Amino acid sequence: MTADIDKGAVSVLQPPLGVNRAARKRLSSTAGVLVREAVPLASATTLRIGGPAEVFVRVDSEAALSEVMTVARECRVSLHLHGHGSNVLFPDAGVRGIVCRLRGELERVELEGETVRAGAGVTLARLARDTAKQGLLGLEALSGFPSTVGGAVVMNAGCYGTEMRDVLTEVRVGRPGRPVEAVRFDLLEPGYRTTSLQGTDAVVTGAEFRLRRGDGAAALARIDELNRCRWQSLPSGKPNAGSVFRNPDDDFAGRLIEACGLKGLRRGGAEISGRHANVIVNREQARAADVLDLMVAAHRAVRDRFGVELRPEIVLAGGLAEEFWGRVRAG
Repeated sequence: MTADIDKGAVSVLQPPLGVNRAARKRLSSTAGVLVREAVPLASATTLRIGGPAEVFVRVDSEAALSEVMTVARECRVSLHLHGHGSNVLFPDAGVRGIVCRLRGELERVELEGETVRAGAGVTLARLARDTAKQGLLGLEALSGFPSTVGGAVVMNAGCYGTEMRDVLTEVRVGRPGRPVEAVRFDLLEPGYRTTSLQGTDAVVTGAEFRLRRGDGAAALARIDELNRCRWQSLPSGKPNAGSVFRNPDDDFAGRLIEACGLKGLRRGGAEISGRHANVIVNREQARAADVLDLMVAAHRAVRDRFGVELRPEIVLAGGLAEEFWGRVRAG
C-alpha cells in the first residue's frame, strides 16, 4: 500500500500488485465509491505529466474510504491518495493499483464558534476564504498552499511563517481494518514538512482547527496580498508542481540550485525555471523521465558544490522515489 499525500511523502509498504477482479468487484459494490479505469493522471496533476491509473476511484465518505483501504490491504494493492494533484510526479507508464480522490462528505466544512472542522478533501484555499468570510482568522498565510487539508496535515504544511500545527487541534485518521479515530495533532510529532503519519498506511479523513475572531475583510485582503506575492515569485503560464526540494536547514534550495548555474537547464520538455530555481516547469510535453533527470542533476550539483543533500518535497510516486535515490547515490 502506498500513501501518497499530495504535499508529503510516498512510502511503499508492500510490493504493488495489479487490481484483480475480486478487488474491482468489491470496490464497485461499495456505497460511496465510484470506480473508473485507465484514467490519464496527466489530466489530474498540475505538472500535466503521468500515464494512466490502473483504477481511479472517487470516495465520498469515511466509511467508503475505510473499505477502500481494507480492500487495498487485503488484496496487496498499492493505494495512492490523490489530493489537489499539485505536488506529485507520476511515472510516464502510469501506476498499478488504486488512485483515490476524496469527495462528497470528505469535502464538508463545519463551523462551531471558533472551531472549524474540515474534511480531508477540502482545499486550503477554499477553507481559508470560507473562514475569513465568517470573521475567523488564522489560515490566511496557508491560503496559497496548493494542497488539500489531508495532504497539508500529513506534511505539516507551512507558508509565510504559519504551519498547520499553529492552527490544528485534532485530526481524524483512518487505517485499514480499523475504525477512524481522532488524534491530537501534537501527538503526531509535527516538524518541518513532516509528521509521524508519513511513511505509514494511515490516511487523514478530516481535521479540526481552532481559529480566532477578527476582521474578515482585512483577512480576505491579506489572502489576496499573499497570493500576489506567491505568484510573482513563481513561473506562470507553464505547468509546474511548485517547490521540488525541501529547504535545507538555514538555507534555500532555490538559492543553492541557482548558485550552481542551473536556471534554464532543460531535459526534453522540462526546464528548471528561470524565475525560481526550485521549480521545474513542463515547457512542452515533458515526461516524468525529463523531470527526474533535472532533479538528479540539481541534487548532484548542490551536493558536489555545497555538501548539501537536497530532499524532494515533490511526491515521487510509482517507484520514482526509489529510482531518484538510486541514481543520486550511484552518481
